[in-house]
Amino acid sequence: MKSRKQNYTTLPPENVYPTLDDSFFEKLAVSSGRIKKSPDDSFFPKNYLDTEKLKDKERLSKLLNEFKALLDTNLINERGIVKFIKDKQADFLVASLLKKYYGRFGHHDAYLFPEFKLADDLAVDYLLVGLGSGGWEFVFIEFEAPKKNITLKNGHFGDSYRKGIKQINDWKNWLQANYSTLKLTYNKKMKEGVILPREFTELDISRLHFVVVAGRRGDFKDTTYNLRRQTSEKDNILYLHYDNIVDAAQNIIGQWTY
Repeated sequence: MKSRKQNYTTLPPENVYPTLDDSFFEKLAVSSGRIKKSPDDSFFPKNYLDTEKLKDKERLSKLLNEFKALLDTNLINERGIVKFIKDKQADFLVASLLKKYYGRFGHHDAYLFPEFKLADDLAVDYLLVGLGSGGWEFVFIEFEAPKKNITLKNGHFGDSYRKGIKQINDWKNWLQANYSTLKLTYNKKMKEGVILPREFTELDISRLHFVVVAGRRGDFKDTTYNLRRQTSEKDNILYLHYDNIVDAAQNIIGQWTY
């Protein structure tokens, strides 16, 4: 039998493959449990990270440009950044860290809690909560100054990072002793009738992650990056600068999940 010679240099006609529109991918995401139909179906409707909002590329790109301009101003501090995110409803800036740095959770379901209170005198700037195939995990985030005392001349962490590290250590100590009491805080925010998964009230250190954000890319030297690699795993603290947030936010625009 004579073999038929195949021409691999010519592309097949366009109609050989079906065109998959946005609705196909949306149905796929919903059916796999990666996104919910409505925030009202979630544990915490007011804190739910709605993936529908990621589709508004024009709005998110505009907010990101405003955020970058804000970072370039001389007088901006961490409180000003938190205020910008709140006033502009720019939660995606913080939430984008899930996909960029914690890819194994957050894509099934995710929530963001600004100014999450642990105790009367102890609060977290942002708590990110994400669900993956391994269950729920929690990211406690501290914002520090974008300018001044970020790193020393030798590249080691300056006062801004050291302040953030101290704050995170205070959180860790509190969580070790009081984790189950977080149920009282969650109860104030969750939908009536919801039964929270055990990860929310039973301490599992491996599910807790910590982030401190300070400075800009220009503040980081080779020594700083080496120090970040060496200490991040040991202390379970991710050391970021604000340009990392810009990069993560740029990448999340138009995506289907966090």
